[in-house]
Amino acid sequence: MKKVICGSAALIAVAVAGPVLAADIGTAPAYKAPSAAASSWGGFYAGLALGFRASRADATTTSETVAGAPQNLADGRPTSASFDGLGARTSAFTGFNWQLAPQWIAGLEGDVGFADQSTTRQSLAFSPGFLRFALPTDSLTAKTDWDASLRARLGFLLTPATLAYATGGVAWQRSEISSSCISTGCLGLGFSPAVISASRVQAGWTVGGGIETTLGGNWFARAEYRYADFGAAPFTIARTAMPASGFNPTADNFDLKMQTHTASFGVAYKFGDPIVAGAQTAPIAKAPPIAMSWTGPYLGLGFGARAQQVDTAATSELFGIALIPLEKNTVPFNGTAFRASPYAGVNWQFAPNWVAGLEGDAGFADRTVTLSGYPVSPAFGTFHESADSLVLKTTWDASLRVRFGFLVTPETLLFASGGAIWQHDELTSTCGSAPCRRTFSLTPSVIANSTTKLGWTLGGGLETALGHHWLARAEYRFADLGTSTYAISRTSTFAPANTTDTFDVTLRTHVATFGLAYQFN
Repeated sequence: MKKVICGSAALIAVAVAGPVLAADIGTAPAYKAPSAAASSWGGFYAGLALGFRASRADATTTSETVAGAPQNLADGRPTSASFDGLGARTSAFTGFNWQLAPQWIAGLEGDVGFADQSTTRQSLAFSPGFLRFALPTDSLTAKTDWDASLRARLGFLLTPATLAYATGGVAWQRSEISSSCISTGCLGLGFSPAVISASRVQAGWTVGGGIETTLGGNWFARAEYRYADFGAAPFTIARTAMPASGFNPTADNFDLKMQTHTASFGVAYKFGDPIVAGAQTAPIAKAPPIAMSWTGPYLGLGFGARAQQVDTAATSELFGIALIPLEKNTVPFNGTAFRASPYAGVNWQFAPNWVAGLEGDAGFADRTVTLSGYPVSPAFGTFHESADSLVLKTTWDASLRVRFGFLVTPETLLFASGGAIWQHDELTSTCGSAPCRRTFSLTPSVIANSTTKLGWTLGGGLETALGHHWLARAEYRFADLGTSTYAISRTSTFAPANTTDTFDVTLRTHVATFGLAYQFN
C-alpha cells in the first residue's frame, strides 16, 4: 500500500513538473520535482527598465488671425506637419499581483518614464501654414519628456517560470511646443516675442502586453510593448508686430495630436516567496540527462514595431547655371509602423551555459511620411505650397546576424545579436503647385527614386523555452543604414530655370519584436 501511495505521488509530481523539466534545455542533469506550490507570482514587486519611446505627433492649424481678421486656411498653404520622433527611455515600475489560479495572474501596476525627445521643423515661424516665406532659421519644435501610467494586468503562466500578459489603463504624457521667429523677415517686421513656449500634460489610454520570466529566486526579467493615444491638445501662438506692418497682432491656433509606441526591457524584484518554489533543488541521483538541448535549427514568426529616424539635408541647388547658397536645413522624416517578420536560424550549445547561433529574418512594415511644402528638395521649398511635397516610404527589411547567448537558467537565454541589414525605401518628389506648373513649367511633375540600403544592426533580447520545442522571445535591435545621396532634376520651358537639387538622406531604425519559434531537435 505504501508503495502504491509513493508511486502515485511520484506520478503526480512528474505531471506537475513536466513543463518545467521539458524546458530544462541543455546537458544539465534532471532536477527533483518542485513542491506543490510550483510557482508564486502573487505579491508586490518593483523594477527598472530601459527602452525607447516613439512619438507620433501631428500639428494641424485650426484657425489663424492677422490684425484681427480671420485668414483663409484653404489658400494652398500646408496646414499640418508631422513631428514624429524617437528617444531612449528609462522607467521605474511597481505593482501587485494576485495569483487567481495555478496558471492565471491578475495585477495592478504603475510606472513613470523619462525620455527627452524633440523634433524641429524649420521654415515654420508660427504654426503649420503661417508665413509663406518663412526662412530655415524660423522653426517650430515639439518636445516630449516624462510619461506615466496606471494599468490593470491579466496574465497566463505558459510555464511555472514564464508569464505572458496583457495590460491596459490610463496614461499621461507631457508635451511642449516652442516657436522661434528669429529670421531677418521676422525681425524686420518686429514680431515679438521671438521665442514662445507652451506645455501640456495630456491624458489618454494605453494598451499592450509582454513576457516575464524568472531569473532565479525573487528576480524576474520582462519585455513589454505598449501603445498609447493622448488625443489632440490645443496650443496658441500669439505675437505682436510693428504697427505699420499690417500683421499686428497675429494668433495661430492649432492642435497637437499625440500617440506613442513604447518598448522596454526590465528587471524586477518580487517581495516575499521566490517565484518558482523548488525549481533549483538538488539533482536526482543517477538520473539521466535531459535529451533536449538548445542545439538545432528553428523557425519562427515575430510581430512588433519599427521606428525610423530619417534626416534629409540639402547639399546643393543648381538653378539654371547659378549655384544657390543654402542655409543649413535638416528635415526629419521620422515615423513608426507595425512590423511582421518571419525568421529562421540554427543554435549550437557549445557549453552548459553558452549558446552561439546564426539567424536571418525578413521584416515587412509599410510607413509613409509626407512633408508638404517641399516640391523638389528641402532646399527649394520657397513658396510652401501644399501641392508640392517630398514623400519617404520605407517597406521591407532583411538581416543576417550572428547570436551569442548565456543561459541564466536552463530555460532562459539572454543573447546579443549583430550583423548585416538591408532596408528598402522609396523617395518621391511632387511639384504640382502653380509656381511649379505655370511660373516655371517644371517637368516632370513627379519624380520617384528607390534604393535598397546596406548597413549594420546590433541588439539583444531574451528567449525562454515553453516546452521541448517551442521558444518565445523578445528582442530589440538598432540599425544604421548610413547616408544616401539623391539628385532631383527638372527642366523648364524657360531654360535658365532648370533645377537640380542634391541632398543626403540618413536612415536609422529601431525594431522591437515578440516572436514564437519551433526548434527542430
